[in-house]
Amino acid sequence: MVRFGIVGGGGIAKKFARDIAFVDHAVISAVAARTKEKAEEYGVFYHVKHMFSSYEEMAKSDVIDAVYIATPHSFHFEHAMLFIQHKKHVLVEKPITVNARQFKLLSNAAKTAGVLLMEAMWTHFLPATKFVKDLIDSNSLGKMQESYIDFGYSLITNYPKERRLLSPNLGGGSILDIGVYPISFFLLINQVPIYEMSAEASWTETGVDASCNIEITDEQGAHFHIRSSIDENLPNNAHLIFEKGTIQMIDFSRCKEVYVNSVRYDIPYEGEGFVHEIRSFVEDIEHAKTEDAIMTHEASKKSMRLMDDIREEIGLEYPFE
Repeated sequence: MVRFGIVGGGGIAKKFARDIAFVDHAVISAVAARTKEKAEEYGVFYHVKHMFSSYEEMAKSDVIDAVYIATPHSFHFEHAMLFIQHKKHVLVEKPITVNARQFKLLSNAAKTAGVLLMEAMWTHFLPATKFVKDLIDSNSLGKMQESYIDFGYSLITNYPKERRLLSPNLGGGSILDIGVYPISFFLLINQVPIYEMSAEASWTETGVDASCNIEITDEQGAHFHIRSSIDENLPNNAHLIFEKGTIQMIDFSRCKEVYVNSVRYDIPYEGEGFVHEIRSFVEDIEHAKTEDAIMTHEASKKSMRLMDDIREEIGLEYPFE
């Protein structure tokens, strides 16, 4: 049985608690949050045995084997490193770090400690994503020619400036919070090196990106149009055009509906979608793996490097970097 500790008690950590119930050999045995009250609120509601008001106390304890880190982006590196140093397996909510430099340090530390480190990019583990990836890899549709991938919601109307999405100190903005999904998905479905990339952004009053439009051309001439936004509702689909046909993923990040040359495939997922990534992470631990086959360290490294390049292109740097 893999005993999880939860780091942070917000909405995404609550979704994790609901979905872990579908996974064999896994249980939440502890929670730690910013305050004792927050930890107790989560712990009582989800029947968690151990509640900590300090991340350090939970890291030093012997009541967990692994942690799920669900704190704001700017804390991912610090919290992941803490638990790695205490020989705990670490599943970190996307983006795994704020930049590639931080990820390299985490990856090296995890390898030295002999523990599993994985970015919780849950969409990569969905059955619909696997279906699409296998279809692309089969080359039955030929080479990719053009793709449109967008992800955006109207999230910041009347949103407090000091909170996560708008705060530069917490790694706010559309790229790290929303853009990471289409960027990571692009890297999953296309292994051809990037030939050219450009990006432009709109800005919030706090100095983080409200939206970002990214144009990529790979070395085989395929064009990718990627959009992210935290101030506008976008279609959130992935439209992929190949030599011999098309693939359309409806609501690609949580996809259950795929069209291949206009033929519809219904491909549901379990629970609220986190089940598949949690199960893969647990199975990795049970088989003594220190890297997941789908969300590899290399995959996270490429994603972080590309987001670094995009942020450099639009001129977004956080105060703590």
